[in-house]
Amino acid sequence: MTRLGSLLLAGLLFVVTSAPAQSDDPSETFLKAYMTAQQGEKLERDNQFTRALAKYRLAGSLLEELKKTHSDWQPAIVEYRSRKVSESILRVQSKSGTQQDLAATNAPPAEAQPSPPQSTEPTVEIGPNKSKPSIIVQPAGQASPAPKTRDTVVEAAAPAPATNDTAIKNATRKLREKVEQLEAELHQSRSKVSEVEEEKEKLNSKLKESNSKLEQAQQELEKTKGAEKNVRGQLAEAQGSLKKIQETGNGDAKAQEALKGEIAQLKKALTVAEQGRATAEKERDSQNAKLADANSQIAKISKERDDAMGQLVGLKDSEHRVAVLLAENTELKEKLATAEQTVREVSEDKPKKEQELADATKQLEDLRAQLEASQKQNKDFEVEVASLRSQLEDTSSQLEKAKLTGANADETAKITRENQILRNIVVRERQEEARREQAKKLMLAEFDKLKIKSDTLNEQVALLAQPVTKLTDEELALLRQPVISISDESPNTVKASFTYAKPSTGNQPGE
Repeated sequence: MTRLGSLLLAGLLFVVTSAPAQSDDPSETFLKAYMTAQQGEKLERDNQFTRALAKYRLAGSLLEELKKTHSDWQPAIVEYRSRKVSESILRVQSKSGTQQDLAATNAPPAEAQPSPPQSTEPTVEIGPNKSKPSIIVQPAGQASPAPKTRDTVVEAAAPAPATNDTAIKNATRKLREKVEQLEAELHQSRSKVSEVEEEKEKLNSKLKESNSKLEQAQQELEKTKGAEKNVRGQLAEAQGSLKKIQETGNGDAKAQEALKGEIAQLKKALTVAEQGRATAEKERDSQNAKLADANSQIAKISKERDDAMGQLVGLKDSEHRVAVLLAENTELKEKLATAEQTVREVSEDKPKKEQELADATKQLEDLRAQLEASQKQNKDFEVEVASLRSQLEDTSSQLEKAKLTGANADETAKITRENQILRNIVVRERQEEARREQAKKLMLAEFDKLKIKSDTLNEQVALLAQPVTKLTDEELALLRQPVISISDESPNTVKASFTYAKPSTGNQPGE
């Protein structure tokens, strides 16, 4: 009986002491403050600094309240979380002020400066596009004259390296700032994961403690039920003994009174045992509720840890993208250095190129003078050929009449001599055509050597190379017929001559 009463008294004291703890649990307050701080960090990442600042301040007030009400509950963790929240509040206040300053500074000016339609600054892209930065600046829609193209390119390319260098430096600075920001976020996420792991371990230890208390309460409940069953058995035996004594009527009154007193004590002990059982059941239910609450907190912490791990993986992907950006930036710097070297080489070769251009221009002027002289000579040849053609027609008619025979030997010799002179004139004209054709080829070869491309010059040269008088096939066949003459002084001597044309495009004559 004494042991049963001590057990019931211990159960009542445990219930009384655990009731205030449930109503004011410091772990719940800390969890609420932690979740509020996480919401503030999410709002901060979304650049909602006003709402993030409100969340941080709410989390700070909850932690301050926890310090005041439960100063002995995990003071190191509470102090660490309070310091992190204070740093977040200062950081968000600074970002909010910086954002307002940037909004005021980056306002568009009233008068826009005129700018060319195409920008010459190189751009850094995260994509597969790897275009070369342009170093030649020329506004769209403005075509430079052909003879001055090289000078225009060199003069326009001079200020390009400084502009591209500035753009590369700005892009590099932005990339470094992005890398520093990502490294800070990565460090913060890793520390957050470690904090979540620590809190999870603490909750697991708390869960184990609750499970042990629940098992202990369950054992006490079983013991209380056994004691109650024993008391009920003793009460039934005492009531049976009292009933037998009353039925026999031969017992003394003292024994009956003793049995009645024992029955009353047993009933009282039974009542106390029932109360202890009810108290133990309440304690069990309370421990079950705490266990469910701890499981819920563990689930939240696990979810938070998974979210933090997801953020950590995202930050690793961001680090990879930043590495790609840095590689592209390095490649752009190398291309810029190559372009600057090209500009310097072009600038160094400028005097030599100018001299070559001056020589080519001088040669072009000489060729134009030769072309004009050839045109003038061609006109003279046309007049001469026209005169010779009329003479040839007259002579041909006379030859047709004379048939190469005259009235006497002297006349025949004169006719033959005149025919020979006319043939020689035509042959010289054909030779002059061949010479002009050869000069045309040499001139075109010189044009190719000097890299001169002019349709006008080519047309004029082709015009000068054309024959002044184009002979027909019949006339050419007449020239190819041999002329045979017998000398009157030397009858044994025979002289023959004939003219033929080479099989070529210009029909160059040969003799």
